Amino acid sequence: MANTFNTLKNAPGQIAKLAAAMLEDKVQFCKSIDKEPESSFSMKSNYDTGDTIQISKPARFIPSSTADITSSIQDITEEKVALALNLRQVVPIALTSAEIATDMELKSWTSRVLDPAVSAIAQYIENSFLQTASQSTYNLVGTAGSTVFDTDTMLSANQKITEMGCPDFDNRFALMSPAANRSAVNARKGLFQSSSEVADQYKSGYMGTADGLNYISNNMLYRHANGTATGSITVTTTSTTGATTLALTGTGAQVLKKGTVFTIAAVNAVHPITKADPGYLQQFVVTADNTASSGSYTGVAISPTIYGSGSTSLQNVSALPQSGAVVTLVGNASTTYTQNIAYHKSAFRMASVPLFLPEGTHEAGQATSGGFTIRVIKDYTILTDRLIMRLDFLGGIAPVRPEWACRVTS
Repeated sequence: MANTFNTLKNAPGQIAKLAAAMLEDKVQFCKSIDKEPESSFSMKSNYDTGDTIQISKPARFIPSSTADITSSIQDITEEKVALALNLRQVVPIALTSAEIATDMELKSWTSRVLDPAVSAIAQYIENSFLQTASQSTYNLVGTAGSTVFDTDTMLSANQKITEMGCPDFDNRFALMSPAANRSAVNARKGLFQSSSEVADQYKSGYMGTADGLNYISNNMLYRHANGTATGSITVTTTSTTGATTLALTGTGAQVLKKGTVFTIAAVNAVHPITKADPGYLQQFVVTADNTASSGSYTGVAISPTIYGSGSTSLQNVSALPQSGAVVTLVGNASTTYTQNIAYHKSAFRMASVPLFLPEGTHEAGQATSGGFTIRVIKDYTILTDRLIMRLDFLGGIAPVRPEWACRVTS
């Protein structure tokens, strides 16, 4: 006779293993990016919402061309990025003892209850992490509101990633909305490609690999709504190197929304290694909502941090923003745009951490699969004669190399 759910040895442990494997299988974006090594948080097992992990970005160096290196010795500048564990997802499930005893054979229960519960967790994780990734990505190509995702548009996104110093031509992805994916497939239907790739397009409606990118379709992409800011906006005060905020002059009490991309006149990008000017403006993104007071935007938080020519390996602009320089926002005021995104897997890093396993409960278990951790706790409520089971996920995401990502709005 098959085991019933309540007689399984360490049922929560087995369910946690199943749930973690399911979660890994059900995500797309999260599965395609780097995971913070378990060694970063393995010394602690009771993380809580709001905790932070400090992760390191690889150092960058500028090569010297002379045999005498006396004047070119460089300090190791290894930047730190805070990865906030700010996404908690919990699914509580109530079952009567009678159901457990007679009806809930594990295999059936897994397909009827566990699978949809984990699917819900996966969708919330994808939605939240994609919003964070999009709002921290300042590179953007194409025309806001366009529905065209032809080869040139997508190649320009891949070009931007390469020009921002990404050395790896593999492990690059294009995460597209269903509508954008449709446009991309339609635009390439007549191109000569390998027969297997063309077959996949017609069988599944997905692009597969093209333009140096692995195409994925996802309906959880972030939709960014621009604020009310419009009209003339200028830099109020000349910036200094290392600045993370800008003072801007606009109109009235208009709003700049987090995630809005803009450029500043005469502030070009530079190659991260050679520091050569590629001939186009550096793009920035607003990282916190800001409302003007009588036309004055004070302390507009931005990314990337501005580093001028005296910043050695950190330099990322050809010139510092000057007072009076014109600021140009991407897109129209009070308009919403879907944020398709091309990225290298190391542009972002996520972590899924273990949670406290309490003593004195009926049963508890925790498991990790592919960097995704799920905790399962089962306990009995005497007042209602019910067994309560909860599934818990705690994690976060951080932009480690946001310059290796590029939005393509629609």
